[in-house]
Amino acid sequence: MTDKLCKTCRKPNPSYQCGLCEDYICKACTQFSGEENFSFLRKIPQELTHNYYCYPCFDDKVGPALESYEETLQLAKEVYVFTKEQSKLTRLLKRTEPPYQVENCEDKEEALLKMSFYAIEDKFNALVDVGFKSRKIIIGSHKKTIWDASGVPMNVDPKAIREE
Repeated sequence: MTDKLCKTCRKPNPSYQCGLCEDYICKACTQFSGEENFSFLRKIPQELTHNYYCYPCFDDKVGPALESYEETLQLAKEVYVFTKEQSKLTRLLKRTEPPYQVENCEDKEEALLKMSFYAIEDKFNALVDVGFKSRKIIIGSHKKTIWDASGVPMNVDPKAIREE
């Protein structure tokens, strides 16, 4: 029999193929995902780069990874941030880690969130000496600003930092 059937519901002529198990699946039984769901990861695992998944593969591989990613993203929003202008507050903190560098971000918030995400992944709770640089990109008649940022990760006790 040469007709293909959906792995889940057994409908004939499915439109998609699972990126992991490569079984055929119809649109109704397809879980859509892709690299854009994991955009802040430094290196996206191969199993998370596909666009189409069957329910079992999604539940086994992609779902837990997506849940973990979302948790890390939420924690990244709570990272303490001290800009270079606030160096008076952090002058006594020892900077032992190399700074994070992020490039080609759409805006300052994305650049900061990406560095904060890295900090959470590396078990830090703060970024100090955070600085931003912008540059304008002109493509034909379209102009846009691209942001680069840097910041030193560290663990700080928020009670130990005095605001002056």
